[in-house]
This record gives sequence, C-alpha cells and structure tokens, in this order.
Amino acid sequence: MRDIKKQAIWLFSGTCFAALMQILQLSVLARTTGARELGIIAIINSILAIAMVLQDMGMSSYLIHRQQITRKEQSTIFWVNAMLGAMTAGLLVLMAYPLALFYKIPELTGLIALTSLNFLILGGLSQYQAHFIKIKKVVLLVRIEMFSKLIAFMLTVALLYFTPLRPAAVILGLFTNALIKLICMLYFSEKSWHPTFEFSGDTFKAALKYGSFQLGSQIINQFRTQADSLLLAKFLGPEVLGIYSLAKDLVLQPLKLLTPVINRLALPRFAEKQSSESELKKIYLNSTFAICSSSALLFLIIGIFAPTVVRILYGAHHEQVAVLIPYMLLLGVLRPMGGLTGAITQANGKTHIEFYWNIIAGVVMLGILALALLSKNILVIASALSISQVTISFLVYPFFIKPIVDVGLLPYLRNWLPTTIVVTLIIFLINHYQLYISL
Repeated sequence: MRDIKKQAIWLFSGTCFAALMQILQLSVLARTTGARELGIIAIINSILAIAMVLQDMGMSSYLIHRQQITRKEQSTIFWVNAMLGAMTAGLLVLMAYPLALFYKIPELTGLIALTSLNFLILGGLSQYQAHFIKIKKVVLLVRIEMFSKLIAFMLTVALLYFTPLRPAAVILGLFTNALIKLICMLYFSEKSWHPTFEFSGDTFKAALKYGSFQLGSQIINQFRTQADSLLLAKFLGPEVLGIYSLAKDLVLQPLKLLTPVINRLALPRFAEKQSSESELKKIYLNSTFAICSSSALLFLIIGIFAPTVVRILYGAHHEQVAVLIPYMLLLGVLRPMGGLTGAITQANGKTHIEFYWNIIAGVVMLGILALALLSKNILVIASALSISQVTISFLVYPFFIKPIVDVGLLPYLRNWLPTTIVVTLIIFLINHYQLYISL
C-alpha cells in the first residue's frame, strides 16, 4: 500500500509538472503568435493525436496485458511497434499536401511532414515505456519524463522568442522531448528489455488481433475528440479555431492531469484482478468516484477564476476565451472517466467491446456536432461538447460498462451524477450572475 501511495504521489506530481509545462507553453504561444497560427497548431495537434494511435496500435497495452512473456515474443512486439512508427511517419508525409489543400493553408505541408520525425522515435520508445509501467517502475519513468519535458519546454520557448519559428518551434519541442526520453530509457532499462532479431508469427497474429480492435476504437475515439477542431478549422477558419482551442485546452487540463495516473496505476492493477469479478467491481467504482470528484474540483476552481486565469495565462487580448469555458464545463468534468473504461477493457483483453462502444459514441458525438456546426456559432459548438459528453456518459453503461464489469446502474450513477449536478449548478449561477472571482 505504501508503494502504491508513493507511485501515486510521484505520478500526480509528474502530471502536474507536465500540465504546468503545457500551460506555460500555451501562455508563451498566446503572447507570441496570432490567432491564425494558434489555429494551425491546433490542427497539427489534432492530426498528431490521431497519428499517435496508429503508431502504437495497442502494442504497449498488449505487453502489459501479457503478464508472462518470452524474450522472443517481447522482441516481436517491439519490431511491430517500430514498423508501425515508420509507417505512421510515411503516412503523414503522404497526407501533408492533401491536408494543406483541404484547409487552404499552404504551410501545413511542411509542418505536417516535420511531425513525421517524431514517430520514428516513438516507434522505439513505446515498448520501453510499457516495460517501466509493467514492472511498476513508474517513479523512475516520471523522473525521466519530467526531465525530458523541461528540456523540450526550454527549447520551444527559446525558439519562439529568438527565432521566427512559430508552429515549427512546437513540433521541434515534441521531437526533442521524445528523443531525450528514449535516450534516458535506454540508459535505465534492463538488458532483457532490449529486442533481439527474433520474430514469432503466432505472437504477431495475437498482438494484431488484440491491437486491431484497440486501434479501431481509439481512432474512432480520437476522431470523436478532435472532430470539433478539425471541422471548425474548415468551416470557420483557423483564426476562430485558435481562440476555441485555447479555451478547450484550459478545460481539458483535469483530463491531462488524471489520464496518465489512470493508465499507469489502474491498467496494471486491472490486469492483475481480471479473473476476480468482485475485485474489478470494487476497483472500478472506487476509481470512478475518485476521478469524477477530483476532476469536478479542479474544474470548479478553473470555472470560478476563469476570467482571471485567462487574463494571466493568455493576456488581456484573449479575454474572450473565458466566455467559452462555462459552455464546455461538462466535457471537462465527465471526460476523464473515459480513461478508466478504456483501461479496464485493455487490461482484460476485451478491446472488441471498446471498439463497438466507440463507434456508438462517435456517431452520437458527430451527430450533435454536425447540428451545432449548422449554426456557425462558436458558443453553440462549445455547448455541443458538453451535451454530447452527458449523452455518452449515460449510454456508456448498457453498451460498455455492464458487459465488462457488471456494475449495477444505481451504483454507477451514484459515483458521478450527484457531483456533476452540483458543480454544474454552481458554475451556472456564477456565470449567470457574473460572480467570478477576479484578482
């Protein structure tokens, strides 16, 4: 128990540090770039989020899922991951020009091609990271990540202030982060983690079977998550997307804080308890309550201080960002629970259920978003995020949670619905009567 608490403290510290680095970087970007360039960065980030799924294809989760594995099987998974990284890099290069034409932004061609370098590194990095998580060396992993993020942040800021680079500075920062992380992991890794020139056809097939459902579900999930940004850039332009992305990034900070903790603590423990239904139920319900409560508290603080936070982070010329935050409230509160449901399916190897669920969730999200886009009103589109997240949080129970964990409906609702209602009412009253706290 003491070891778990130590890991949790380090993980939370690491995710807080990562969030701080990202917030500071956003603050610098908001002050050094225009709305159009911010919109271009948002487009690239959305494309990167989808490409990240292609690069891994669930191989990291598969390594953790396989509690006992031979060196040959381990090497097979590594080479599959490396191949996927190279293929993703090639796909980005091929898609760069068509995407630039689609958005009518010529500079996207070179910028998207530049991002492909990152995936050549990530192809070799993913399996080493999975090993650290599997044997619960998460404290060392967090220290490596904090160091690499700090160096990458300093480089990005230097490029933004002392060179004419803007979106390219962010991309080079991502590449630096991945490269330093890989070097550190190679230094601290165990010899048995390094791949050999062996390949198992049976392991390859089993890994692809496991990963294919996860790949499909996560691609759909990422399209669902990034659809608003990708479509907003097309229909309302990168300038509007630039403002919208600043608000959305601020709203999603609780998710960015909690997701690494969920994956690195919950995933290996779900895998260990996958044969005990009662233990899975207990862990799932306790985790749901803790995640929702933590997310609600964090977002409540952001909501109350929204105008002040936006003014401090982004500058007075971006105060319109604060207007969007209340409309995105429920996305910020409820979205973190999705990481928990994904972790439990990956740990149990039931990725086919996650795949089918994400199709349903994707259809719901795109349907609501399509209706909102017809208005061409950014406030309506921001509200669509919250409406779709509430709908998905109810639908996830019969289609996803009950088939896997077999938790009762009332226990499930009891762990998140009351908290969500209370926070929503508080933010509504604050927004309606303009009771924000200004410093």
